[in-house]
Amino acid sequence: MLVLVALLAYIALEIWVLVLVGHVIGLLGLLGLLVVSALVGAWALTREGRRSLEDLGRAVRSGRPAEAEVAGGMYLALAGVLLVVPGLISTVAAMVLLVPPVRRALAPRAAARAVRAGSARMGPSVTVVGVGAPGGYGPWGPAAARDPWRGRVIEGQVIDAAAADDDAPGGEGTGRTPGGG
Repeated sequence: MLVLVALLAYIALEIWVLVLVGHVIGLLGLLGLLVVSALVGAWALTREGRRSLEDLGRAVRSGRPAEAEVAGGMYLALAGVLLVVPGLISTVAAMVLLVPPVRRALAPRAAARAVRAGSARMGPSVTVVGVGAPGGYGPWGPAAARDPWRGRVIEGQVIDAAAADDDAPGGEGTGRTPGGG
């Protein structure tokens, strides 16, 4: 219900701003402003979208986490949606999101929030990464580059041994995880 009220308030505010600007610059000026802002926004969206994909590719190639780049891409998608929505407030918000320093400032917070939300849904998990580093040299020298596990990621869940023991009949478990092990 609160979301519906907020949406209706936004629509009323957007219409009010359009009417005010329309009174100042006229109907044709308002339509021209909306068309020009959409064209400039579409151009900036394609330019910044290409740059965002290049940043994501660099992050993946360097072996570093790319959560901030993915969040930046999501902000670009949001800017695209805001450009499609007719109105001046949404256009201004989209133009702000198209500025790279603004996205870089917002992206780490959004990425951290998404990771926390995903971790809360999935429960505790562990990611084990091979010892090889992106340059081929691991912490133990060049021999780590020949490691067959280098670059492989193994995901799993942390299972509390005490909880696994409690699941056994009679409360006396074997210390093994459920499902054999």
